[in-house]
Parts: sequence; structure tokens; C-alpha cells
Amino acid sequence: MQIAFFAEQDRLALSSWFTSQADVTQWAGPGVAWPLEESFLATLLDSASQQPASLLTFAGKQAGELAAVAQTGFDWNNHLACLCRVVVNPAMRGQNLAEHMLRQLIATAFQQEGIERIELRVYTFNQAAIRTYEKLGFVREGVQRQGVAVGEARWDCALYGMLRQEYVQPEAARRA
Repeated sequence: MQIAFFAEQDRLALSSWFTSQADVTQWAGPGVAWPLEESFLATLLDSASQQPASLLTFAGKQAGELAAVAQTGFDWNNHLACLCRVVVNPAMRGQNLAEHMLRQLIATAFQQEGIERIELRVYTFNQAAIRTYEKLGFVREGVQRQGVAVGEARWDCALYGMLRQEYVQPEAARRA
């Protein structure tokens, strides 16, 4: 998978991946509306200009087609990074694309001097994502019960973390 910053040409494909407010909330949280608004999509495009980086949006491409999108946020004062808004093209799910992309984002985050922790939040019903995060080495640290309202439903949200000393770089990356 080729990974680069999210670009203008990725906007339409990403927008087509969601069919409801619940889909968008699962990906981006309760503050983002469906259908995705142009003003929100524009916020995904400024990664290359951020100095220092605060929220970078990445696009993974497979055979030239948008396959996955994920963000890495940085809290430099607290020496942490946050993986967020991870989504895989619905037509390409089940191919471990999120795992491949996230391995690269984790390595990049820990290459930043001063980053000592990476964390993420995931809705507890999202078992496919949870399996991926645990396989990557994230540790479940707790659950915010009924923390998000989606229509009449309330969703629980789990917090996962990985400390620099827990990070195990894949063998191939160590040899490169």
C-alpha cells in the first residue's frame, strides 16, 4: 500500500464510503455530519503545511485506488500521538489494509522525538478494529460507558494505548 497525505482527489471517494450518520459517527465521532460537508473535507487537506504537525490525514492507495484513510494527531506538550478516524474502503475490507497502514503510522509517530505514547479510542462493538489494534500491540486501558449518543442509541468507547517501550518494530522495518 502506498501512503501519502490525503489530497483533493481523495475527497469524492471518501465521501462515497458512508451511507448514514451512524457510519460517519463510527469513523469520525459525533461532531461530523453526514453527508460529509465540504468544510469538513477541506480540513483533511492541510497536512503538508502544518508546522509543527497537529493533525495529519493520510490516504492509503492500493493499485491507484483509495483504500484507507487515517489521521495522526499530536499533543506535543504531553508527548503523545493519537490515531484517529481510521476507515477502510468498504469494497476492500478484510484484506488487512488497516493493519498495514497503521503499522506505518505508528512507526512514523514513534520516530518523532519526544513522542512517548500513542493512544486511540474505538467503539466497543467494532470488533474488527479492536482485533487489529490489539494485534498491533495496543493495550486496552478502559471504557467510557455510553459516552456517545447516536440517535436513540448510546455507544461505549474503549481507550487503547501503546507506550514507546512497548513498541515492537516489525523485523522488515528494522532491517531497512
